[in-house]
Amino acid sequence: MIDAWVTHHSAPYTAGVDYVGISRNLDFAPGVTMQTFRVTILDDLGQPVLEGPEQFELVLRMPMNAVLGEPSKTTITINDSVSDLPMVQFKDALYKVDEADGKVSAIVYRSGDISHKSTVRCYTRQGSAQVMMDYNERPNTDASIITFLPGESEKPCVVTLVDDSLYEEEEELRLVLGTPKSQSPFGASLGEQKETLVKITDEKDKPIIRFSEIKYSVREPQVAGEIALVKIPILRLGDTSKVSVVRVHTKDGSATSGEDYNPLSEDVEFKEGETEHVVEVQVLYDGQREMREAFTVHMKPDEYMVAETQMNKAIVYIEEVDSVADVTFPAVPQVVSLLMYDDTARARESPHPPTGYPIVCVTACNPKYFEFDKTGSICAAENINDTLTQYRWLVSAPSGSDGVSSPMREVDTNTFFTNTKSITLDSIYFQAGSRVQCAARAFNANGDAGLELSSPIVVISREEGLCQPRIPGTIGAEPFSAKIRYTGPVDPDFPNLIKLTVTMPHMDGMLPVISTRPMSNFELTLSPDGTRVGNHRCSNLLDYNEIQTRHGFLTDSTKNPEIIGETSPYQYSPALRSANSLRFYRNLNLEACLWEFHSYYDMSELLNDCGGSIGTDGQVLNLVQSYVTLRVPLFVSYVFHSPVAVGGWQHFDLQSELRLTFVYDTAILWQDGIGSPPEAELQGAMYPTSMRINGEGRLVVNFKTEVRFRGQFVMSHPGTSLSSMVMSPDHPGLTFTLSLVRSEPTYNQPMQQWSFVSDFAVRDYSGTYTVKLIPCSASPNREYSIPPVCHPREPLTFDMDIRFQQVSDPVAAEFSLNTQMFLLSKRELWLSDGSMGFAEGADVAFSEGSQIYGRVMVDPVQNLGDSFTCSIEKVFLCTGADGYDKAQPETQATIFGNVQFEATLALDTPGALPLVRQPGSDGFTLSSSPLFQVAAGREWYIHTIYTVRSRENANRSIGKRSLEYHHSLAAAGAGASQSRSRRAVQEEAEAEDIGPDNNKGTNIQHISLDRSDRQRVSQREPWSFDQAPEHPLLESSGKAPTDPAAVPMMVGLAALALLLCLIIIVVVLLLRRKKRDRSGKLPPYSTSSCSAYQGSSSSRETMSTGNGSEV
Repeated sequence: MIDAWVTHHSAPYTAGVDYVGISRNLDFAPGVTMQTFRVTILDDLGQPVLEGPEQFELVLRMPMNAVLGEPSKTTITINDSVSDLPMVQFKDALYKVDEADGKVSAIVYRSGDISHKSTVRCYTRQGSAQVMMDYNERPNTDASIITFLPGESEKPCVVTLVDDSLYEEEEELRLVLGTPKSQSPFGASLGEQKETLVKITDEKDKPIIRFSEIKYSVREPQVAGEIALVKIPILRLGDTSKVSVVRVHTKDGSATSGEDYNPLSEDVEFKEGETEHVVEVQVLYDGQREMREAFTVHMKPDEYMVAETQMNKAIVYIEEVDSVADVTFPAVPQVVSLLMYDDTARARESPHPPTGYPIVCVTACNPKYFEFDKTGSICAAENINDTLTQYRWLVSAPSGSDGVSSPMREVDTNTFFTNTKSITLDSIYFQAGSRVQCAARAFNANGDAGLELSSPIVVISREEGLCQPRIPGTIGAEPFSAKIRYTGPVDPDFPNLIKLTVTMPHMDGMLPVISTRPMSNFELTLSPDGTRVGNHRCSNLLDYNEIQTRHGFLTDSTKNPEIIGETSPYQYSPALRSANSLRFYRNLNLEACLWEFHSYYDMSELLNDCGGSIGTDGQVLNLVQSYVTLRVPLFVSYVFHSPVAVGGWQHFDLQSELRLTFVYDTAILWQDGIGSPPEAELQGAMYPTSMRINGEGRLVVNFKTEVRFRGQFVMSHPGTSLSSMVMSPDHPGLTFTLSLVRSEPTYNQPMQQWSFVSDFAVRDYSGTYTVKLIPCSASPNREYSIPPVCHPREPLTFDMDIRFQQVSDPVAAEFSLNTQMFLLSKRELWLSDGSMGFAEGADVAFSEGSQIYGRVMVDPVQNLGDSFTCSIEKVFLCTGADGYDKAQPETQATIFGNVQFEATLALDTPGALPLVRQPGSDGFTLSSSPLFQVAAGREWYIHTIYTVRSRENANRSIGKRSLEYHHSLAAAGAGASQSRSRRAVQEEAEAEDIGPDNNKGTNIQHISLDRSDRQRVSQREPWSFDQAPEHPLLESSGKAPTDPAAVPMMVGLAALALLLCLIIIVVVLLLRRKKRDRSGKLPPYSTSSCSAYQGSSSSRETMSTGNGSEV
């Protein structure tokens, strides 16, 4: 081992001041060639003193087992000329100052040895701020020196700012340090932060326009016609060197413009140098005693975008003296069922009102109040008028199975037949388990409002109800029944109209809605001022005074005449239930729990107003009839109020179609018939919102979920193999497609909307449906994102009981359509609307050269309206001796006997447009001259071929009807009344072949001709087969001769006439025998035929062979 002694020697440093002296042994063990030791240098950080370089020595002495080599000492130099050198720099890198401050002081900091005097220059450098305009310059000269006396460490560098009145944006300048000096022997230095940035703002000069206050108060005038003014100053602050324009306007609050104050809307212009403007608002006397009212005054931004608007809204309070009447009810109101209105004390024993019947708010000043014997005197002393009481109702949805209740919400969804601000609340607004509360505000006898009191909350009974669902707890819609029929002419009240009847079962809280047009947005559809009047003209949504058709589902009657008395208390009370409600509930049979709505429409209303369409037009029903089918859609919704549903209503929708067919005779002339056409651990809640069956017959259910944990329900998640789904144990083969429609973008208990659709269609969807949803929880600090970042949990199961069936299409109603044909001699009567009748000009005898006017029309009592047209296709003329032939007419001619027929249809007749435009009417005209070209004794008969069609299809093809093969005869009231020399046996034999069973024609019209050489016979009275013909009436008098003295003369004349008739018969028989023996062709128009029978089933007559032609 080798030992060495190490010691120090100071020169000039002092041990213990500049360093820590040492004296120690260094031991070198065998094999060790080097040893290290440490000497501590002391720094004067607390009070640095610049000393310059100083030295001390380290010396090796007293070696043991070794000798000292060279060098045996070393010199250590301590230099503080860097660390303790005086150093100056800015304390901060940025300074912000407002122009109004006048100066900016930037602190210059000195470190190191501060025992000596030091100096440094602080000068400015220009940026966006301009010298002399924004600040006074500090030049880079000795004039800008900052002096640090011994011991000073901080000094300000001050820059003076120029404060003007013009607004300027933020500006900048720099301060720089330079030329550091010190009395120390080593001088001074600059630190790293030798520059700083100065930002100058000008907030004081920023132009600002604002109201002087945010609240103003004015006392309402006390005399009618008096006006109070509220003056509102508008101030402009800052730079006023430019022009600014702002618009000031008022807006209603609890005060109403025009009633409480005169509205204001005007531009306020601040010219150069202007700082204030005053606007005035006129406050009016309204004559009502009210609470303090208020309106607001608003100011829009500067049009020139010069000034900034602040405090741009002010509230003006209109104060009233004694604004609130000092009256209040002596006790809180009581909510009871209208069934117990006469015994409110018993209602306290059963505090749960039943469902399905209105509830009433009974105040302590109502004589029905259970303690009115105590409170009545107080009400009288307080001068309270209970008839002026104002009511409000609050309802919450039923509590869930977990007992969590929804908040109370004010009911403000009025309908066209209910009012939520009355003493009674209709049963559509609550259901089993709902919580209900009423609030009543008292009024004194002068009509001044007092304080409002709220009743205790009552829970609607889950056990008691008037019309409970067939299966408790189920939701949905029961099937309804729709019927349609034609009333006919025998109905004493609604003749010849279409009666529509809709019957549907009633459930407590249900509102039935019927319309012929699709329904959506029930909040708007059911509202009193909604679009229902224009969109749903044929519905039960219209009160009797809103109906635009002749009849509607609601009438002005407020009671069902089939019900005697009241089945329930106050069921028909107009004081407790409005007349609108009574008119609607008139259609409810509360004992049978059945709604029955009736309405009557004519064909035109069904087509034009009710959305009907022509489904089958101009089709052949059989050989003698054709038909037209009108289809009317029917939409039925079962609507329930729900505080949590969208718009406040949940609905279940059904749809059907009503088919109406009317038939008219066509009387085919052809022997070949035509066949009929072919016939065509986490919680959540679920709220069903709507249910319907779509066009494919599939069930569509919409529902809403409320998440009662932090997270969301999801369709699926990568963290689990499960997915949300819908199943029904009552329909194991039925599958469903579930979709998430919409979700609120939050994890904080969001509301989500869902929908599921059955993949197949079945008739009855009733049963239990299980909805399994995957809950996905999110951590408390997790923000919402798409896709959601959450943790899937076990599925939550919701069971929904549904009773829902598809509705069968109702059987189409059918009725017969009557038509009439008239032969007229007056053109004016032919063109008229028929309001005065046609009997005056019908069945006349036409003279040679006169014009024959024919008119075919639908019987006006059947009310087809202007939606249908009657169109004549062909007109046939038949002639013969004592009758007409029975063969098909094969001749079409415009001339007969070298005389023109001059035949035209009304559509082609000049000046006949008024007739063509009349609904259900058509006509023709021809000259009578050709009809006189036949020999005396021959008669003329006429019939028409026509169709009845919808106006919109009038110009289209008529489908399976052909004008070439299918003719329809016009129906006429009277046939030929000419007497004929036929035997009764022959008449009955030939009459058996006439009728629709044998495809023979019907209702041929006889044309009477006025021959000057013959006595004309009236055609007004047809004869029956079983009645001997009377003496024909003379047309000139219309009466039979009745003079008794002429009887012998008449007997003689009759005998003479009989003898002449026998002679003529013999001659005719001989001539016919000669004709049969002749050979040769007949004349070109010699033989054509028609078959006909009269319109009256009891009057038939067979005609003989003759000539015919078609016009």
